[in-house]
Amino acid sequence: MDGPGRGRFSFPFRAEVLWKRRGKKFEGKEMEGNRGLKALETLVFERDLCTMCGACAQMCPYLVPWKGRIVKLHDCDLPEGRCYEYCPRTRVQLDDLQEAIFGIREPDPEMGVVRRVLATRAKDPEMRGKAQTAGSTSAIVALALEEGVVDGALLTRKGDELLPEGVVVRDPARVWECAGSSYVASPTLAALNRERWNGDEKLAVVGIPCQILALAKMKGSKLPNPTARPKVVLTVGLFCTWALNYGPFSRFLRERFKAESILGMDITPPPERLLLVKTQQGIQALPLDHIRPFIRPTCAICWDMTSELADISIGTLEGRSGWNTLIVRTQLGEEILGRAVERGLLEVEEMRMEELAHLKEASLLKKRRAILALKERKEGGSLYLDPIPRWAHLLEAGSEEVAR
Repeated sequence: MDGPGRGRFSFPFRAEVLWKRRGKKFEGKEMEGNRGLKALETLVFERDLCTMCGACAQMCPYLVPWKGRIVKLHDCDLPEGRCYEYCPRTRVQLDDLQEAIFGIREPDPEMGVVRRVLATRAKDPEMRGKAQTAGSTSAIVALALEEGVVDGALLTRKGDELLPEGVVVRDPARVWECAGSSYVASPTLAALNRERWNGDEKLAVVGIPCQILALAKMKGSKLPNPTARPKVVLTVGLFCTWALNYGPFSRFLRERFKAESILGMDITPPPERLLLVKTQQGIQALPLDHIRPFIRPTCAICWDMTSELADISIGTLEGRSGWNTLIVRTQLGEEILGRAVERGLLEVEEMRMEELAHLKEASLLKKRRAILALKERKEGGSLYLDPIPRWAHLLEAGSEEVAR
């Protein structure tokens, strides 16, 4: 998934001062200590900061996903709840999460923990044809299922009327049914809460950065789970700069394409930046500016473009058509990639220096924009990164120190 255009800019902003001024109010005092649904409503839902990741949905009867929204069916008086704890827009202690996953508290400020960055694509042209870009994600997940690394994979499937949903796939052949993107925010993690588990299953999860962050918070949570949960042993994170709000975007498409059946969508790389909508009548190109109003407001304060907390991160390789960028972050990621190459499932090439430089620049720009957006939201904003990570201070100090 790709987002809007990229470029450099700087701004005067003392992030630490802003945080200290508002941090106490954010972290619970205005909610009189509540860390349950009441706090989630006030700090996330009412501020329009929900990412629609699905982490809070269907754990209890009170929260359910419905047509692009998380709907509250009933009040809840619990002072502390997993809905609040798992949310990627409540307090995030990023250094602690990074240390738990990678054993490193302050990784590279550009893209997090990185072992290798490669250009990859599925070797089978037929499989590439089914994929959004190059099929690397589907090939890796299918391999993990085939070799018993995992028993199931939580993926996102395009449902009726382009409404995406989470689905657990156990047959490697069905992984390819979930290839492609609708560019709409999906409550994928709700399927994790909805499924019945025995507690022994090993699961892979493919998700965008907010979903990968929610999974990391789940793993680090000390709150008890009243029901059995699978062991999430492999996370494949997708690159993302924004996701669309289903309601207004679907209305826009219905008005534009009437009764035509939409078969798929894609976004062209710079400098064009067009949304390509594939229908039974052909492909129509729309300027990306036509869909910017449908981007979820919470995407503006998201700092993570490359899913920095995943085992493997995958995105479109700009400037090289039909290839993915693949970032290996953990030992398990190395092992999975190695097996995919050994079995001839993936083609792998080294990243060119200019491609890697462009990727790092785009990742840093996402972080800069997130800090700026937090500043612009003022008292209405959610300052969820607490304490402020090192990269925020480096970005504030200037681009020369970031690159050092």
